[in-house]
Parts: sequence; C-alpha cells; structure tokens
Amino acid sequence: MRNKIILLVLAAGIIFLVTTCDTVENEIDKPNFKGKVVYVTYYEDSPKTELTIMNIDGTNKRAIDTSEKFSISEPSWSKDGKKILYTIALNLLLINSDGTGRLYVDPPRRANTPKFSPNEKFIVYNVEDIAPSRPILYNISDRNEKLLVQTSESCDFGPNPWTNDNQKVLLNAQIERYGNYGLYFVDITTGRIDTIITSPQRLFNRPLLSSDETEIIYSTIFWGASSGYGDLFRLNIKTKETVKLSLSIKNLKIMFPKYWTKDKRYLLFVVDNDDEKRYTSDLLYHDFLTGKTDYLLKNISYDIDIWLEE
Repeated sequence: MRNKIILLVLAAGIIFLVTTCDTVENEIDKPNFKGKVVYVTYYEDSPKTELTIMNIDGTNKRAIDTSEKFSISEPSWSKDGKKILYTIALNLLLINSDGTGRLYVDPPRRANTPKFSPNEKFIVYNVEDIAPSRPILYNISDRNEKLLVQTSESCDFGPNPWTNDNQKVLLNAQIERYGNYGLYFVDITTGRIDTIITSPQRLFNRPLLSSDETEIIYSTIFWGASSGYGDLFRLNIKTKETVKLSLSIKNLKIMFPKYWTKDKRYLLFVVDNDDEKRYTSDLLYHDFLTGKTDYLLKNISYDIDIWLEE
C-alpha cells in the first residue's frame, strides 16, 4: 500500500512538472509586443475618415483627427513614436501622437507614402499629381524640396526606407521608360543610384528594409489580378538571393509587410481575407525562429503603421 502511494505521488509530480513546463514554454513562444499602431478608420456609407491610434494589444483606442469629406491616408510614425505623418487629399500633415500640434506641411502635394528620416530632418514621399510619378525629398527646416531621382512610371517607399545614417533611401520604382522595375538605394546628397534587384514584372511592393540594412522583405501583390494578392519574399542585398516566406497559415491574401523587429525574429504584415469588407484587413506576425504565423489584430485598416518599443 505504501509503495502504491509513493508511486501515485511521483506520477502526480511528473504530471505537474510536464504541465508547468508546457505552460512556461507557451508563454516564451508568445510574443509580447509593446508599442502602438496608427491607422485610418473608413466608413462604408460615408466619406468620413478618422486617424486612429491604439496600443498594439488593441487597448486605448482613440481618434486623433477626423476628416468629414476627404480621405485621410498613409499614416507613418516618426522614429521615437511621438509624431505621425499622414495625408488628407492633396495635403501632407504632421500631428503629435496625443492629437496635439496638428500642422500642414508645405508644400501641399499628393504625397503618397511619406516617411520621416531617422533624425526627422527630412521627409521622402511620392508625388502623383503629374505624370510621371516623382519621388521627392523635402527638407523640413527650410521647406525646400527636390526631385530625388527621375522615374518613368511608378515608385513608392516602404515602411522603413531610410538607412540609419540618414543618407540613403530605399526606393521601389521603374526608372527608365519601358525599362524594368526594381529596388534601388538613392543617395539624397549626390543622387547616386545603387541598383539592388530588377524585374520586368511589377514586384517589390512596399519594400521593408531590415534594421541592419542587409535584407529586404517585399510583397509581390499584383494590382487588378483576379486574386489581387501575392506573396512575401526575403531578399539578401549582398548575395541577391530571394526566398519566398513559408507561413504556417495557408492561403493568406498578402498585402504588405509592415514591421520587422531589430533581431529579425518577428515580421508583422497585413492581409485581406474578407472581400465583403472593402477597407479592412488583419494584422499578423510571423516568427522566423519557430515558423509560427498568427493573428495580432483583426478588422483594422490596411493603411496602418506600427511603432514598437525595442
């Protein structure tokens, strides 16, 4: 009898130990992101849009600007997470993350994908008010703009286009008329163009530069295609090797990569899996260490930018 009791106690201890280890392991595997998201809230039956901000866990949601007639779009964080760039119709605006200090940035342009430099002295954006589209470098202090490089048909900037020294910008563009599309580094002082990769197809959408500036993740979204969406690829800048990301959730309608953590373990990206909801998407993360892909936020706008405490 005594031996049976001892065996039962030992078995219970083993079960408790295994259960405890599983719990700790699951907690370790689960990312604990700390930061904020800014995105545009659209309304199906109204021209009204709102610049919305909340914690990345979905708490403390609030609108910090509202436009009743013209669409707010393309919000983008400053490096310190205190300011946000965005556009309303033809105007480029700047606002503090608490909703104060709303300011029109001169000159008013159709400024797509505006992005702060890390030192917040410059802004790059793509102008589409005349053909061809033009990547513009804007000096905030002296309100001076200049053409970054002549492009032919299309160009845009990804979520993190600047190098850490504030000197070069990663650009997705078709530079030559009837030429290939490609990814390029452009020196903002000299105008020198360094070609990274090119293709006759319009790939490389919204390229996301890693913090160590050695890799790029881009989307192969095809606008107007029957599916409308593509895949995510990881590009080694030095070797030019490209690898298609394998996600643990299958058949996702990939839109754009949005954030890559400094250690390059986690990638955050948006997908659109509901054709009935015109303006909404979901935010997911992919863990390169474990191979796990999972949802973070659902039913938010594809017009979203992320700032994390790292």
